[in-house]
Amino acid sequence: MNNQNVKTKTGSNVNVKLITMTAMFAALVTVTTAFIKIPSPLGYSHAGDSMIYLGASILPGPFGIIAASIGGALADLIAGYPQWAIPTAIIKAFNAVPFVLCAMMLKKHGKDNKIINIPNLLMLIPTTMVTVGGYFIANGLMYGWAAAIGELATWWLQPGVGALIYIAIGAGLDAIKFKQKMLPGVLR
Repeated sequence: MNNQNVKTKTGSNVNVKLITMTAMFAALVTVTTAFIKIPSPLGYSHAGDSMIYLGASILPGPFGIIAASIGGALADLIAGYPQWAIPTAIIKAFNAVPFVLCAMMLKKHGKDNKIINIPNLLMLIPTTMVTVGGYFIANGLMYGWAAAIGELATWWLQPGVGALIYIAIGAGLDAIKFKQKMLPGVLR
């Protein structure tokens, strides 16, 4: 199969490479969330957000959002926190949105060829607010507001660790022009 696009019975084109990259990022989110973690009384902080930021910076919008949501929810199921799977699926989908919106703006101006750039670095601020606010609300609804306040400090660690890993890996991938090589003509 030399052609990346496969025609289905309904006549729509499916880009096999894009679907594969989406699955790869969902798996990376799952593994770095479930297995690179810092335990806390009501859950854990992890390095998985870095893969969400990378996936959302590389993949076209809906695919980055899907990878983030599926990867985060699967990690909670695998790690033994099934009660968090649905809140995580929602929160992680929203974590990808700032990067998707940023990528749309960058593409409009023909500047979406890098992962690490000033606009994407600025998106670390709203995505951090989504993580902290989303888990604060979910924690409050599930365990009470006193527990949510008690956990609040740990929710800042997760996106902070994720941001540092994202910057390091993203800079390395930019050095080898990963984004242009992996999905030419498909990006956004």
